[in-house]
Amino acid sequence: MEKSKVLFVDDDKNLLHAMQRKLRGKYDFEIAIGGQEALRILMEDGPFAVCIADMRMPGMDGVKLLTEISRVSPDTVRMMLTGNADQHTAVEAINRGHIFRFFSKPCDDEILEQGINDAIRQYHLITAERDLLEQTLAGSVKVLTDVLAQLNPLIFGRSMRVKSWCDMIARDIGYPQPWELGLAALLAPIGLVSLPPETLARLAMGKVLQPLERDLLKRTPEVGKRLISNIPRLNHIGEIVYLQFRNFDGTGFPTDNSPKGTDIPLGARVLRILNDLAEISTGDMPLAQNFDELKEHAHRYDPELFGQISNLVAIVDDSYDLETHPKGREQDILLKSLRVNDFLMTDIETVDGHVLLTHGNHVSEVQLQRLRVFQQIHKFHEPIRIRRGGMKPSQNG
Repeated sequence: MEKSKVLFVDDDKNLLHAMQRKLRGKYDFEIAIGGQEALRILMEDGPFAVCIADMRMPGMDGVKLLTEISRVSPDTVRMMLTGNADQHTAVEAINRGHIFRFFSKPCDDEILEQGINDAIRQYHLITAERDLLEQTLAGSVKVLTDVLAQLNPLIFGRSMRVKSWCDMIARDIGYPQPWELGLAALLAPIGLVSLPPETLARLAMGKVLQPLERDLLKRTPEVGKRLISNIPRLNHIGEIVYLQFRNFDGTGFPTDNSPKGTDIPLGARVLRILNDLAEISTGDMPLAQNFDELKEHAHRYDPELFGQISNLVAIVDDSYDLETHPKGREQDILLKSLRVNDFLMTDIETVDGHVLLTHGNHVSEVQLQRLRVFQQIHKFHEPIRIRRGGMKPSQNG
């Protein structure tokens, strides 16, 4: 059976080596001289089942060390061994360091060893319960995502794309539980299960919804929250899903006195940006131009977070590289990918022969908006050929 890993921290080298000689055969035992070395070992060689730390150490005392360990390795059971067993030290260690046991120096070997054994049992209880909950959680989430995939593969595919972006940015934006953000992205559209089949069909085809259907669509995050809240440990994810359309300035859904600005959960602010990106981008990664389009609705987004995400995931379309493509780059695209200033190489024509825009012209903002309205009513011949990038219309001649 694999031995449990135990980390002993002190600034007294002689004590450390003495403890190592006594306990190495009974545990996978490592020592650290001071708090900084302990954190390094914890990060490089962890996870550790137990950490025992002295209180009085230069630079980082035992309480600070155990408090930091509770943050970076919450499953590690923390104990303190000190020659300064005053009441204040004990209270501070328990309240801030969340310690399991507190021992005074000198400590009888048998008492210390029994304490380590009790801590290891506690560690196994914690990790066994966590593993059981995570397996249950994974199974519950799989059921929900399978339902969503069957309900609307297009929307589910979009949520998978958003999840992949969440996984990329979570640590860089300082998200405390990265798995939570990705899970929120996957479950964000789950409230669509409440929509009538005919409404879902119209939504999938991009058709204009009736006023009542639009109202039902707006309320799907509320349905999603109710569904998700039935799963253990997902209450916070339910709140993120509920507030995913809440704008940074306090507008949007829900319309009550919900939070605004940075009081909106970080996960909801992330989804507000990434869901809109997924609506307008067609590739695996969003383009810098997609972020420029979102700036037209800047009131929706946390400006600092918007800049962070743009720096992390936006890629530059080389069509706009004037050295590589001085005249732009010709490509075949679907109409949903058409942008302002694209040069039309072919007509944009409905399947019944109505020409909406003729070739030989750059697309204006007004024309693009008009096309979007027509797309909701008519079917068009696709793909179309365009030239993108190069000199802008105002720069020609």
